[in-house]
Amino acid sequence: MRRKTPTRRRAQAPATKQDIALLMDSIGKHYDATERWKNEMLAWKEEILRHFDVKCEELTHNFQGALTDKISVHDVHLKRHDGEIHTIRMHVGMR
Repeated sequence: MRRKTPTRRRAQAPATKQDIALLMDSIGKHYDATERWKNEMLAWKEEILRHFDVKCEELTHNFQGALTDKISVHDVHLKRHDGEIHTIRMHVGMR
């Protein structure tokens, strides 16, 4: 028959109150660390969302400005073309 080694006996020994207290303390520390990490991630998420909102607003403003500029350029061209068409019509006798 095989003899049990002292380490095997210790591994199979029932947990003491001190063992359970150490395990509960370790679980508590792990839980606290997880909560801190979660709170940091939520704060980071909020910061990213604020940054994203600012950039979207900035892009919207820039596109609106570009569209207004483009419309103004087309308006100038349209008025010039209208003037030229009017001159041509007057020249050929179409009123």
